[in-house]
Amino acid sequence: MRITRVHAWHVRMRRRVRLTTSYGATAESVTVVAALDTDQGLTGFGQTTSAAPWYGESAEAIMAQIERYLGPAILGRSPLDIEALVPVLDRGLPGALYAKSAIEFALWDLKGKALGVPVYQLLGGRAQEGLHLHGFVHHGTVDEMVAMTHQQIREGWVILKMKIGMNPAEDAARFAAVREAAGGRAAFQLDGNTGYSLGDALPALRAMERLGGVAVFEQPVRSLDGMVRLAQALETPLMADELLNTPEDAFQIARRRAAHVFHMKLHKFGGLLRAKRIAAVAEAAGIVLSVAPYTDIELAAAAHFAASTPNATWPAGFTPMHDSILSDPLEVIGQQVRPPERAGLGVEVDLARVRAAARQAISVTA
Repeated sequence: MRITRVHAWHVRMRRRVRLTTSYGATAESVTVVAALDTDQGLTGFGQTTSAAPWYGESAEAIMAQIERYLGPAILGRSPLDIEALVPVLDRGLPGALYAKSAIEFALWDLKGKALGVPVYQLLGGRAQEGLHLHGFVHHGTVDEMVAMTHQQIREGWVILKMKIGMNPAEDAARFAAVREAAGGRAAFQLDGNTGYSLGDALPALRAMERLGGVAVFEQPVRSLDGMVRLAQALETPLMADELLNTPEDAFQIARRRAAHVFHMKLHKFGGLLRAKRIAAVAEAAGIVLSVAPYTDIELAAAAHFAASTPNATWPAGFTPMHDSILSDPLEVIGQQVRPPERAGLGVEVDLARVRAAARQAISVTA
Protein backbone atom coordinates (compact mmCIF):
# COMPACT_ATOMS: atom_id res chain seq x y z
CA MET A 1 0.00 0.00 0.00
CA ARG A 2 1.35 3.42 -1.00
CA ILE A 3 0.29 7.01 -0.36
CA THR A 4 -0.91 8.53 -3.63
CA ARG A 5 -2.38 11.89 -2.61
CA VAL A 6 -2.31 14.27 0.36
CA HIS A 7 -5.21 16.68 0.97
CA ALA A 8 -5.54 19.44 3.55
CA TRP A 9 -8.29 21.88 4.48
CA HIS A 10 -8.18 24.97 6.71
CA VAL A 11 -11.39 24.65 8.74
CA ARG A 12 -12.77 26.93 11.46
CA MET A 13 -15.48 25.77 13.87
CA ARG A 14 -17.60 27.73 16.35
CA ARG A 15 -17.28 27.13 20.07
CA ARG A 16 -20.43 26.96 22.16
CA VAL A 17 -18.72 29.01 24.87
CA ARG A 18 -16.29 31.84 24.20
CA LEU A 19 -12.81 31.02 25.52
CA THR A 20 -11.09 33.82 27.44
CA THR A 21 -7.49 33.47 28.66
CA SER A 22 -4.53 35.70 29.46
CA TYR A 23 -3.78 35.65 25.72
CA GLY A 24 -7.17 37.03 24.66
CA ALA A 25 -10.61 35.71 23.70
CA THR A 26 -11.92 33.60 20.83
CA ALA A 27 -15.25 32.14 19.79
CA GLU A 28 -13.85 29.61 17.31
CA SER A 29 -11.44 26.71 16.97
CA VAL A 30 -9.01 26.99 14.04
CA THR A 31 -7.97 23.63 12.63
CA VAL A 32 -6.31 21.96 9.65
CA VAL A 33 -7.75 18.63 8.49
CA ALA A 34 -5.48 16.27 6.54
CA ALA A 35 -6.38 13.23 4.41
CA LEU A 36 -4.02 10.64 2.95
CA ASP A 37 -5.27 8.58 -0.03
CA THR A 38 -3.70 5.25 -0.97
CA ASP A 39 -3.50 3.00 -4.00
CA GLN A 40 -5.70 0.45 -2.20
CA GLY A 41 -8.65 2.80 -1.81
CA LEU A 42 -8.19 3.53 1.89
CA THR A 43 -8.08 7.09 3.24
CA GLY A 44 -6.71 8.15 6.60
CA PHE A 45 -7.72 11.38 8.33
CA GLY A 46 -5.89 13.62 10.78
CA GLN A 47 -6.37 17.06 12.29
CA THR A 48 -4.37 19.70 14.11
CA THR A 49 -5.28 22.92 15.94
CA SER A 50 -3.78 26.36 15.44
CA ALA A 51 -3.64 28.76 18.39
CA ALA A 52 -1.86 31.54 16.47
CA PRO A 53 -1.17 34.36 17.10
CA TRP A 54 -1.01 33.32 20.76
CA TYR A 55 1.49 30.51 20.20
CA GLY A 56 2.40 27.85 17.67
CA GLU A 57 1.85 27.87 13.91
CA SER A 58 -0.89 29.67 12.01
CA ALA A 59 -3.30 27.59 9.92
CA GLU A 60 -1.95 29.29 6.79
CA ALA A 61 1.60 28.22 7.70
CA ILE A 62 0.49 24.65 8.43
CA MET A 63 -1.23 24.45 5.04
CA ALA A 64 1.92 25.70 3.28
CA GLN A 65 4.12 23.26 5.19
CA ILE A 66 1.95 20.32 4.12
CA GLU A 67 1.67 21.46 0.50
CA ARG A 68 5.32 22.36 -0.14
CA TYR A 69 7.31 19.99 2.06
CA LEU A 70 5.56 17.33 4.13
CA GLY A 71 3.05 16.06 1.58
CA PRO A 72 5.66 15.55 -1.14
CA ALA A 73 7.98 13.86 1.38
CA ILE A 74 5.59 10.95 1.99
CA LEU A 75 4.08 10.42 -1.48
CA GLY A 76 4.74 6.92 -2.74
CA ARG A 77 5.65 5.56 0.70
CA SER A 78 3.91 2.94 2.78
CA PRO A 79 1.70 4.47 5.49
CA LEU A 80 2.27 1.42 7.68
CA ASP A 81 5.89 2.24 8.50
CA ILE A 82 5.14 5.13 10.85
CA GLU A 83 8.37 4.84 12.82
CA ALA A 84 10.32 5.22 9.57
CA LEU A 85 8.09 7.98 8.20
CA VAL A 86 8.56 10.31 11.19
CA PRO A 87 12.25 10.95 10.34
CA VAL A 88 11.24 11.32 6.68
CA LEU A 89 8.90 14.12 7.72
CA ASP A 90 11.63 15.62 9.91
CA ARG A 91 14.05 15.67 7.00
CA GLY A 92 11.35 17.11 4.75
CA LEU A 93 10.93 20.09 7.08
CA PRO A 94 12.51 20.45 10.54
CA GLY A 95 10.09 21.65 13.20
CA ALA A 96 6.54 22.07 11.83
CA LEU A 97 5.21 19.83 14.62
CA TYR A 98 1.61 21.04 14.28
CA ALA A 99 1.49 20.08 10.59
CA LYS A 100 3.24 16.77 11.28
CA SER A 101 0.60 15.90 13.89
CA ALA A 102 -2.20 16.13 11.32
CA ILE A 103 -0.30 13.85 8.95
CA GLU A 104 0.83 11.41 11.62
CA PHE A 105 -2.69 11.02 13.04
CA ALA A 106 -3.81 10.19 9.48
CA LEU A 107 -1.06 7.55 9.23
CA TRP A 108 -2.33 5.85 12.40
CA ASP A 109 -5.88 6.02 11.04
CA LEU A 110 -4.72 4.35 7.81
CA LYS A 111 -2.73 1.67 9.60
CA GLY A 112 -5.63 0.79 11.87
CA LYS A 113 -8.00 0.60 8.90
CA ALA A 114 -5.55 -1.57 6.94
CA LEU A 115 -5.13 -3.99 9.86
CA GLY A 116 -8.76 -3.84 10.98
CA VAL A 117 -8.04 -2.70 14.55
CA PRO A 118 -8.61 0.50 16.57
CA VAL A 119 -5.57 2.72 17.05
CA TYR A 120 -5.37 2.15 20.80
CA GLN A 121 -4.52 -1.48 20.06
CA LEU A 122 -1.59 -0.33 17.92
CA LEU A 123 -0.39 1.89 20.79
CA GLY A 124 -0.13 -1.00 23.25
CA GLY A 125 -3.73 -1.94 23.97
CA ARG A 126 -6.28 -0.68 26.46
CA ALA A 127 -4.86 0.37 29.83
CA GLN A 128 -8.00 2.27 30.92
CA GLU A 129 -11.45 3.07 29.59
CA GLY A 130 -10.65 6.36 27.90
CA LEU A 131 -9.90 10.04 28.33
CA HIS A 132 -10.84 11.61 31.67
CA LEU A 133 -12.58 15.01 31.75
CA HIS A 134 -13.14 17.83 34.22
CA GLY A 135 -15.65 20.66 34.33
CA PHE A 136 -14.95 24.25 33.30
CA VAL A 137 -15.91 27.59 34.84
CA HIS A 138 -15.35 30.00 31.96
CA HIS A 139 -14.08 33.51 32.56
CA GLY A 140 -16.80 36.13 33.06
CA THR A 141 -18.28 38.37 35.72
CA VAL A 142 -18.23 37.05 39.25
CA ASP A 143 -21.99 36.44 39.14
CA GLU A 144 -21.69 34.57 35.82
CA MET A 145 -18.89 32.40 37.16
CA VAL A 146 -20.77 31.62 40.37
CA ALA A 147 -23.79 30.54 38.30
CA MET A 148 -21.56 28.34 36.11
CA THR A 149 -20.02 26.79 39.21
CA HIS A 150 -23.45 25.87 40.59
CA GLN A 151 -24.35 24.32 37.23
CA GLN A 152 -21.11 22.32 37.07
CA ILE A 153 -21.62 21.03 40.60
CA ARG A 154 -25.18 19.95 39.74
CA GLU A 155 -23.77 18.02 36.78
CA GLY A 156 -21.46 16.13 39.11
CA TRP A 157 -18.04 17.52 38.19
CA VAL A 158 -15.49 17.20 41.00
CA ILE A 159 -12.58 18.99 39.26
CA LEU A 160 -13.29 22.43 37.80
CA LYS A 161 -10.91 24.42 35.64
CA MET A 162 -10.78 28.20 35.82
CA LYS A 163 -8.59 30.71 33.98
CA ILE A 164 -6.29 33.04 35.89
CA GLY A 165 -3.14 34.90 34.77
CA MET A 166 -4.91 38.13 33.82
CA ASN A 167 -5.03 40.36 36.92
CA PRO A 168 -3.79 38.88 40.21
CA ALA A 169 -6.25 40.72 42.48
CA GLU A 170 -9.26 40.11 40.21
CA ASP A 171 -8.22 36.48 39.67
CA ALA A 172 -8.08 35.93 43.43
CA ALA A 173 -11.50 37.55 43.93
CA ARG A 174 -13.09 35.39 41.23
CA PHE A 175 -11.51 32.25 42.65
CA ALA A 176 -12.71 33.08 46.17
CA ALA A 177 -16.27 33.45 44.82
CA VAL A 178 -16.34 30.24 42.78
CA ARG A 179 -14.64 28.28 45.56
CA GLU A 180 -17.35 29.41 47.97
CA ALA A 181 -20.02 28.53 45.41
CA ALA A 182 -18.57 25.03 45.05
CA GLY A 183 -19.02 24.50 48.79
CA GLY A 184 -16.17 22.02 49.06
CA ARG A 185 -17.73 19.70 46.47
CA ALA A 186 -15.04 20.34 43.83
CA ALA A 187 -11.34 21.11 43.62
CA PHE A 188 -9.91 23.59 41.13
CA GLN A 189 -7.34 23.59 38.36
CA LEU A 190 -6.26 27.21 37.97
CA ASP A 191 -4.74 27.88 34.55
CA GLY A 192 -2.50 30.93 34.16
CA ASN A 193 -1.51 30.42 30.50
CA THR A 194 1.91 32.02 31.32
CA GLY A 195 0.14 35.30 32.13
CA TYR A 196 1.95 36.12 35.38
CA SER A 197 5.45 37.41 35.97
CA LEU A 198 7.23 35.51 38.72
CA GLY A 199 6.90 38.56 40.97
CA ASP A 200 3.12 38.57 40.49
CA ALA A 201 2.77 34.80 40.60
CA LEU A 202 4.32 34.10 43.99
CA PRO A 203 2.03 36.31 46.14
CA ALA A 204 -1.06 35.66 43.98
CA LEU A 205 -0.74 31.89 44.01
CA ARG A 206 0.12 31.79 47.69
CA ALA A 207 -3.04 33.80 48.42
CA MET A 208 -5.16 31.39 46.36
CA GLU A 209 -3.43 28.44 48.00
CA ARG A 210 -4.36 29.79 51.44
CA LEU A 211 -8.02 29.92 50.40
CA GLY A 212 -7.88 26.16 49.85
CA GLY A 213 -9.41 23.93 47.23
CA VAL A 214 -6.68 24.28 44.57
CA ALA A 215 -5.76 20.91 43.08
CA VAL A 216 -3.16 22.19 40.62
CA PHE A 217 -1.80 25.43 39.16
CA GLU A 218 -1.37 25.17 35.39
CA GLN A 219 1.60 27.02 33.80
CA PRO A 220 1.29 30.34 35.70
CA VAL A 221 4.62 31.67 34.29
CA ARG A 222 6.42 31.16 30.99
CA SER A 223 9.98 30.12 31.87
CA LEU A 224 11.33 26.83 33.12
CA ASP A 225 13.28 28.63 35.85
CA GLY A 226 10.11 30.37 36.97
CA MET A 227 8.24 27.08 37.20
CA VAL A 228 11.09 25.60 39.24
CA ARG A 229 10.91 28.51 41.65
CA LEU A 230 7.14 28.14 42.04
CA ALA A 231 7.44 24.38 42.57
CA GLN A 232 9.86 25.05 45.41
CA ALA A 233 7.74 27.80 46.99
CA LEU A 234 4.24 26.28 46.79
CA GLU A 235 2.60 23.23 48.32
CA THR A 236 0.14 22.87 45.43
CA PRO A 237 1.27 20.76 42.43
CA LEU A 238 2.10 22.47 39.13
CA MET A 239 1.09 21.48 35.60
CA ALA A 240 3.32 22.17 32.57
CA ASP A 241 1.59 23.18 29.33
CA GLU A 242 3.28 25.84 27.17
CA LEU A 243 6.73 24.57 28.26
CA LEU A 244 6.02 21.09 26.91
CA ASN A 245 6.50 20.51 23.18
CA THR A 246 9.07 17.72 22.75
CA PRO A 247 10.43 14.68 24.62
CA GLU A 248 13.52 16.78 25.34
CA ASP A 249 11.30 19.40 27.02
CA ALA A 250 9.70 16.63 29.08
CA PHE A 251 13.13 15.46 30.22
CA GLN A 252 14.22 18.95 31.28
CA ILE A 253 10.96 19.65 33.14
CA ALA A 254 11.22 16.32 34.94
CA ARG A 255 14.94 16.76 35.69
CA ARG A 256 14.36 20.23 37.17
CA ARG A 257 11.25 19.06 39.08
CA ALA A 258 9.32 21.95 37.55
CA ALA A 259 5.93 20.19 37.29
CA HIS A 260 3.92 17.31 38.71
CA VAL A 261 1.47 17.00 35.78
CA PHE A 262 1.99 17.30 32.01
CA HIS A 263 -0.79 18.83 29.92
CA MET A 264 -0.67 16.80 26.71
CA LYS A 265 -1.76 18.89 23.72
CA LEU A 266 -1.04 16.18 21.18
CA HIS A 267 -1.12 18.48 18.16
CA LYS A 268 1.97 20.32 19.51
CA PHE A 269 4.11 17.18 19.61
CA GLY A 270 4.19 16.04 15.97
CA GLY A 271 2.02 12.99 16.58
CA LEU A 272 1.35 10.00 18.78
CA LEU A 273 4.86 8.51 18.60
CA ARG A 274 6.40 11.57 20.23
CA ALA A 275 3.48 11.76 22.68
CA LYS A 276 4.23 8.19 23.77
CA ARG A 277 7.88 9.12 24.30
CA ILE A 278 6.84 12.09 26.44
CA ALA A 279 4.56 9.75 28.40
CA ALA A 280 7.48 7.38 29.02
CA VAL A 281 9.64 10.22 30.37
CA ALA A 282 6.76 11.29 32.60
CA GLU A 283 6.14 7.77 33.88
CA ALA A 284 9.81 7.35 34.77
CA ALA A 285 9.69 10.63 36.72
CA GLY A 286 6.40 9.88 38.49
CA ILE A 287 4.53 12.58 36.54
CA VAL A 288 0.91 12.06 35.51
CA LEU A 289 -0.67 13.23 32.26
CA SER A 290 -3.72 15.30 31.40
CA VAL A 291 -4.68 14.67 27.75
CA ALA A 292 -6.32 17.65 26.03
CA PRO A 293 -9.35 16.48 24.02
CA TYR A 294 -9.95 19.29 21.49
CA THR A 295 -12.41 18.36 18.70
CA ASP A 296 -13.47 15.70 16.21
CA ILE A 297 -10.47 13.78 14.77
CA GLU A 298 -8.12 15.20 17.40
CA LEU A 299 -10.56 14.12 20.11
CA ALA A 300 -10.55 10.58 18.73
CA ALA A 301 -6.74 10.52 18.66
CA ALA A 302 -6.63 11.81 22.25
CA ALA A 303 -9.09 9.14 23.41
CA HIS A 304 -7.01 6.37 21.80
CA PHE A 305 -3.82 7.77 23.33
CA ALA A 306 -5.32 8.14 26.81
CA ALA A 307 -6.89 4.67 26.76
CA SER A 308 -3.50 3.13 25.96
CA THR A 309 -1.42 5.19 28.42
CA PRO A 310 -1.53 4.13 32.10
CA ASN A 311 -0.33 7.44 33.56
CA ALA A 312 -2.91 9.56 31.66
CA THR A 313 -5.03 9.89 34.79
CA TRP A 314 -5.50 13.63 35.38
CA PRO A 315 -8.67 14.98 33.71
CA ALA A 316 -8.79 17.64 30.98
CA GLY A 317 -11.46 20.03 29.74
CA PHE A 318 -13.78 19.11 26.87
CA THR A 319 -14.52 21.83 24.29
CA PRO A 320 -18.20 21.78 23.24
CA MET A 321 -18.66 22.99 19.67
CA HIS A 322 -21.59 24.17 17.56
CA ASP A 323 -20.12 22.44 14.50
CA SER A 324 -18.59 19.08 13.67
CA ILE A 325 -16.94 17.56 10.62
CA LEU A 326 -17.94 14.07 11.77
CA SER A 327 -21.06 12.20 10.72
CA ASP A 328 -21.37 10.88 14.29
CA PRO A 329 -19.48 13.11 16.77
CA LEU A 330 -17.95 11.51 19.84
CA GLU A 331 -19.88 11.93 23.08
CA VAL A 332 -18.99 12.43 26.73
CA ILE A 333 -20.13 9.40 28.73
CA GLY A 334 -19.62 9.35 32.49
CA GLN A 335 -17.09 12.22 32.39
CA GLN A 336 -15.02 10.30 29.85
CA VAL A 337 -14.54 10.08 26.10
CA ARG A 338 -13.89 6.50 25.08
CA PRO A 339 -12.07 5.60 21.88
CA PRO A 340 -14.28 4.16 19.13
CA GLU A 341 -13.96 0.42 18.62
CA ARG A 342 -14.03 0.73 14.83
CA ALA A 343 -10.80 0.33 12.85
CA GLY A 344 -8.33 3.20 12.77
CA LEU A 345 -9.30 6.30 14.73
CA GLY A 346 -12.87 5.05 14.33
CA VAL A 347 -14.56 8.25 13.18
CA GLU A 348 -16.47 8.95 9.96
CA VAL A 349 -15.39 12.26 8.44
CA ASP A 350 -18.10 14.05 6.47
CA LEU A 351 -16.14 15.49 3.54
CA ALA A 352 -19.12 17.60 2.46
CA ARG A 353 -19.00 19.38 5.83
CA VAL A 354 -15.22 19.74 5.60
CA ARG A 355 -15.41 21.31 2.15
CA ALA A 356 -18.30 23.58 3.12
CA ALA A 357 -16.40 24.90 6.15
CA ALA A 358 -12.99 25.16 4.47
CA ARG A 359 -11.31 28.54 4.14
CA GLN A 360 -8.58 26.99 1.98
CA ALA A 361 -7.94 23.59 0.38
CA ILE A 362 -4.86 21.96 -1.13
CA SER A 363 -4.09 18.65 -2.82
CA VAL A 364 -0.63 17.16 -3.37
CA THR A 365 0.12 14.42 -5.90
CA ALA A 366 3.27 13.07 -7.49
